[in-house]
Amino acid sequence: MSRSLDSFSRRALLLALPAVLSACVVAPPRHVTIGVAAPGISVRVATAPPPPRVEVIPPPPAPHWYWVGGHWRWDGNHHVWESGHWVEPRINEVFVQARWVPADGGWVYQPGHWQRSDAPPPNVIVIDAPRPPPPPRREEIPPPPGPAQFWIPGHWRWDRGDHVWAAGHWEAERPNAYWVPAHWVPNGPTWRYVEGHWHRD
Repeated sequence: MSRSLDSFSRRALLLALPAVLSACVVAPPRHVTIGVAAPGISVRVATAPPPPRVEVIPPPPAPHWYWVGGHWRWDGNHHVWESGHWVEPRINEVFVQARWVPADGGWVYQPGHWQRSDAPPPNVIVIDAPRPPPPPRREEIPPPPGPAQFWIPGHWRWDRGDHVWAAGHWEAERPNAYWVPAHWVPNGPTWRYVEGHWHRD
């Protein structure tokens, strides 16, 4: 009786073990030396990313959405292009675009992510407008002037009581800083415009 109970306990333990192990989740490190560029993980490689591709930006799902440009990611062997996409602004958050940063003779991939931003710096223009911006204009993106450049799409800003188009342009990466794109967010009965600006890490 005790022998069959022992064998039954062993069998039950073996059957339960995979379920127990699958419930154990080990968080990945925030930085790995070599590997695949997965969401939320930095990757360091020796090969510089190619120049950004010129993208045709489709119409946005809504007027206040903003464009996150495409970028190169590392798949374990070579750089692979990830196309750009529209994102809906979040109140008190900004989307930090994925980017490659030169470091220690190599390149570090920093994935795109949402980051809390309670208030822009005091020198950044913030305006409440009575109506939402028109749909963004379609732009032809010229080739980048250099490898460490990213495209800032054009957008509608508010100036002297009306929406005015600000054309897109290429911007050079800055060490220890990320670009917060200009964006519109609903703010009760009005629409709030926040000027694009650099934010230090």
